[in-house]
Amino acid sequence: MRWLLLAALPLLATGCTAVHDPFLETGSIRPDAPPISTEVSPEFAAAYLPSISGRIESVRQTVRGEFFEQAIVYSNATASAGENVLTVRVGTPAEGVAFLRAPTRRAILAEMRQALPDVAMKINAAAGQNMHGVYGYATGPLGTSGSCLYAWQFAKRTAPPSETAMGRIGDGNYSAQVRLRFCHPTMPEERIAALMGGMRLKPVTRQTFDMLRYAGGSSVLRSQPVSVRAEPVAMIDDGAEPRHTPKRRVVEEKRVEEPAVIRNAVRVPLPGEAGQEKIKIAAAEKPVEKVGDRQTPRARSALVPLPETAALTAGD
Repeated sequence: MRWLLLAALPLLATGCTAVHDPFLETGSIRPDAPPISTEVSPEFAAAYLPSISGRIESVRQTVRGEFFEQAIVYSNATASAGENVLTVRVGTPAEGVAFLRAPTRRAILAEMRQALPDVAMKINAAAGQNMHGVYGYATGPLGTSGSCLYAWQFAKRTAPPSETAMGRIGDGNYSAQVRLRFCHPTMPEERIAALMGGMRLKPVTRQTFDMLRYAGGSSVLRSQPVSVRAEPVAMIDDGAEPRHTPKRRVVEEKRVEEPAVIRNAVRVPLPGEAGQEKIKIAAAEKPVEKVGDRQTPRARSALVPLPETAALTAGD
């Protein structure tokens, strides 16, 4: 009996731990949340329509792994609800059966009823063709002169043609499913069907997925965060009145120029005045002698001593 109790203890211990714990059961499960749709610039659109359809209003895309979906929205001038949208889904056969073959008639009818519930659409028996292959379409009247178009196409290969086998492997094996829902208030059914004939798909390779992730802001190619140095912030009181500092006027003192006085200056005669001064001096030194009624200047005679007189003077 004792040995039976010892053998039953491990069984009792395992029974105590087998409690329902949702955290233990779901903690190791990887969450599979739906991808978030982002809006990108129209230049990243994977396809486009002829210019008669108008300009692209917006592009909404979803990218995950080797699959992406874009909703390329055009302007809608009609009063009917819904968007004029060109939907492009690109992926590999690993993403599902949709990338292996064209859609069935039943699937197209279900899509068309959901996209255009109030329009009597009629599938055209003759398929159309564009540069990506054949496509099917249906048209229906809208109002008195307008019409609606619903077209679909399966493009088996979206990569550009490569000359070598290695180039084809590097481009990837991508296929595309295209849908077009378009209504116009004045365009007839015969003319609106030509929109799908002018539809063009851009080449899709592995680099295209990197570009679309970068455009949507979810790629590793995004710029790295820049460290910003924290600077002190000056707090300003809204109730305080700003102090106005009067502007100072710069006044420059003007110096009064005083005339320069030169003392004991020597007067230098001009070239024409030099000869006149000599004549005046000579005339002043000559005495005036009266001869009759007129006065004649007489030169002053100089006393020249005789030799005898000079000797006597020397002896004295």
